[in-house]
Amino acid sequence: MTSRRAAILAWSLAGLILVVVATTAVLVLLNRDSIHNIDEANLIEIVLPIGFAFVGGLVASRLPANPLGWVFLAISLCNAIPGTTIQYTRYAFATHPGAPFTAWIPWFGNLTDSFVYPAGLATLALLLIPNGRFLSDRWRLVAWAGTVLTAALLVTTMLDPELISSQGPVRIANPTGVAGIATISQGPVGYGLFLGGLGILALAGAAVVIRLRRSTGDERLQLRWVAYAVAFSVLSNVILTLIALFFLPASAGIVVTIATILGFGVAMPASFAVAMLRYRLYDLDLLLNRTVVYGAVAVVLLAVFGIADVVAQRAVESVFHQRSELVTAGLGLGAGIAFGPMRRRIRPFVDRFLPARARLTLLFADIVGSTQAIVDLGDERWRDLLDRFRATVRQELSRHHGREVNTAGDAFFAAFDRPTAGVRCAEAIRDSVRGLGLRVRT
Repeated sequence: MTSRRAAILAWSLAGLILVVVATTAVLVLLNRDSIHNIDEANLIEIVLPIGFAFVGGLVASRLPANPLGWVFLAISLCNAIPGTTIQYTRYAFATHPGAPFTAWIPWFGNLTDSFVYPAGLATLALLLIPNGRFLSDRWRLVAWAGTVLTAALLVTTMLDPELISSQGPVRIANPTGVAGIATISQGPVGYGLFLGGLGILALAGAAVVIRLRRSTGDERLQLRWVAYAVAFSVLSNVILTLIALFFLPASAGIVVTIATILGFGVAMPASFAVAMLRYRLYDLDLLLNRTVVYGAVAVVLLAVFGIADVVAQRAVESVFHQRSELVTAGLGLGAGIAFGPMRRRIRPFVDRFLPARARLTLLFADIVGSTQAIVDLGDERWRDLLDRFRATVRQELSRHHGREVNTAGDAFFAAFDRPTAGVRCAEAIRDSVRGLGLRVRT
């Protein structure tokens, strides 16, 4: 996959995730009369995907060979989908009875959620931090153990004939449930698998700490921020979950929600942002800048949308004595249209305090053995080859957002805002000019 295609794919996935999150947020507003606690509002599925979508999009678009960026995007998507399916199920039964619905909607949400936590993609991300490689081959066994356990959890989720969702008096049965193995997911087998997954997650967190102890220099500074966040996220999640399961079973959902939001939804993405800004992890210094910009825009638009919806609905109710979903949909559409203009107005203020710094990188490229080639080819054939060489180099500079500074004979001088862009362009130039029968120094 080329760098350009990887960037398009990464940002397309990030955009899709934000659309799913926005859909969940709109459904939560529509369902607010039937939502009675923080757990029912699906805050995990709203907060967590946003941070990982931005981090994953940036890493995957600039370092497509590093699997960590794609893992972040997968985590974000798998956490965003259940929010939409749960809230739409609530919408179809409580808010707008009679809306199109099938039991496969909550079934799909339950399934995607199991891919991440506790031993799935969350464990894999911890094992690959920060360079996309395992600490050693032995740690691959932890990843495989997490994969097997996640597969077992998926099977129990699919086969348990007990309810997959309940909306008031309405009971929604599992469409793939098998009679005779009731509570396999919520009983001893399911709890045993879940606790085993927590153990694997704790091992993955230990891998980050071990990696920190072995690292030196800039890598140690980078990993320190990540290790602090990982330790906080994993330990708080494991400890609070165990306490809730054994001592506060009635409040387990709320406790897990708060622990997950603070740890995996806030602390971990923030640690990557701080590391990238202060220690140039992945040469993505603009991450914190962009996160603050888009986060500020989202907060402002959500606040305006919420206030406007409440005011407008009260006005509509005073006249027609009922709520109007068209008003909510219209306000949501207006908020989406206002995103771009609002971003352009907020960005200068953020740039003033958190500038998106860049590291200037220079690229020099020239043809190996050009003097002998002139003698062998003659002036006319050499000029033709040189023109094609320059066209090829300029094409790659354009693709990788490089700036041509100067040319001297067959030598090129170019500048890039980031080292990774310059390295990728140099590799692309070497590959492209081979088709001309040339070799270059870069």
